[in-house]
This record gives sequence, C-alpha cells and structure tokens, in this order.
Amino acid sequence: MPIQGWTLREAAQRFCDHVNYVLTRTVTQTRLVVFEVPPRIQVTFRQAGQPIEARLQTRFGLMRLYLGQVCESVTTPDGMHELRTIGYRYTLTPGDTTEPLLRWEYLKIPPAGALWCRHHLQGPVELQIHEHSVSLNDLHLPSGYVPFEEVLRFCIVDHGVPPLSEDWDAVLRDSYERFKTEFTR
Repeated sequence: MPIQGWTLREAAQRFCDHVNYVLTRTVTQTRLVVFEVPPRIQVTFRQAGQPIEARLQTRFGLMRLYLGQVCESVTTPDGMHELRTIGYRYTLTPGDTTEPLLRWEYLKIPPAGALWCRHHLQGPVELQIHEHSVSLNDLHLPSGYVPFEEVLRFCIVDHGVPPLSEDWDAVLRDSYERFKTEFTR
C-alpha cells in the first residue's frame, strides 16, 4: 500500500519518519523534516527553514550528504492522500567545496523543451571521450530510479562512512523491501 495520510503533510511525515529511522541507524543523526511549499511538500534536511547537509566522515575526508524529495499527493476515493515523489536530489559534496561531486536527480515533469533523462547522475567529473574532455555536468547520465538506501550504502561501503549500527545492512535491505512491497502499488 502506498504511503498515505489524511493530509499531504501527514503522508509526508510518515515517509520522513521512515527515512529518519534508516538514517539514524546507518550514516547520520541529522534528521529530515517536512517543509511545505504549497501545493507541494518537501522532505529534506533543513535548519531554520534553510537547506542543510549532513556531515559525514569518510575515508577521503569530510563529505556532506544532502537528501531532498519534492512530493505531492493524489486523493483516494476514501479521502486519503497517497504520497507521490515528483522530484528528488541526492548529493555528496567534498569538504568545504560548494559544488557536489555527485548529484542523483529525478524530475517527474522536466521543464518544457528539456529532452534529457529524467533520472540522471551529474557532477564535476571530467570524462575523456576520444580526444574530447567533457564534464559529467554537461551530460545527464541515465541512472534509473535511485533509492535513497543505495546512496547510504554507497556512503558506507565505497566511502568508508562508519555505520551507526551493526545491523546497518539489514536496515537498508528491510527499508528497500518495505518500499517495494508496502509503499508502492
């Protein structure tokens, strides 16, 4: 069953609570909050109304993690609001730099005229294509849907972020299974 609530805010809060449970057992105590931007709602790291990033110690040094989703709802015949993600942005930013090294993004409805992949990966990574050098930021590398659990796994396994619990792998697996079986149709 999809995530539901009597209001969009209530449905978003249920999702937010679930993600916070996962975050606090895997990579950070920084909590997501529900932030209204009518007619939509955001589930994101925020402090005093401003977006923030969670600080992670990695084997490469300090990295900052950002998770953000924009949601709306559809009303069911019984008056419940079913949560729908219409966009997400997950980023990893090294140290004190301003530009994320990696950005996973999704837009349900891209701007008019935008023909790029709706699910994509970008970052200021130089790629060599024959004699040409191109930034990954100039491309929209297709990624498919990226569950937040996989970004957290990437932080732990590939970046060496110390997990916050011994059962972090089970927490991530259970969360993803719950998403597939309980939170979607």
